[in-house]
Amino acid sequence: MQPMGFHVRLGWSGWFMLLVTIGVVLAIAAVVTVVLLGVFVILLPVALIAGLLFYLFPNLRQRPAGGQTRTDIIEGEYRIVDPRQLDRDTEPRDRP
Repeated sequence: MQPMGFHVRLGWSGWFMLLVTIGVVLAIAAVVTVVLLGVFVILLPVALIAGLLFYLFPNLRQRPAGGQTRTDIIEGEYRIVDPRQLDRDTEPRDRP
C-alpha cells in the first residue's frame, strides 16, 4: 500500500535554493523591522513632546499671516451678470 499525498524530492541544488530564498526573505524582514523600530523610536518622542508643547503653550500654534482674522463686510449694490446678456446690456452712461 502506498502512502497518501506527495513526496518532494529535492537535490542538493533544490535545498540550497530553498535555504537561500528563506534567508533572503528573513534578511528583508529584519531590515524592515529595524527601520520601522528606528522610526518609531525617533518619531514617537518627537510627537509626544510637540503635542505636550502645543497643549501647554497654545500661543505656539501657527497664526494667519495677516494678523488678526477679522471679517470686513462691504455693503453695496450688486447685480448678477449673465454672459449671454452682455451684448444686450445697457451702456454705463444709460444707467441711473
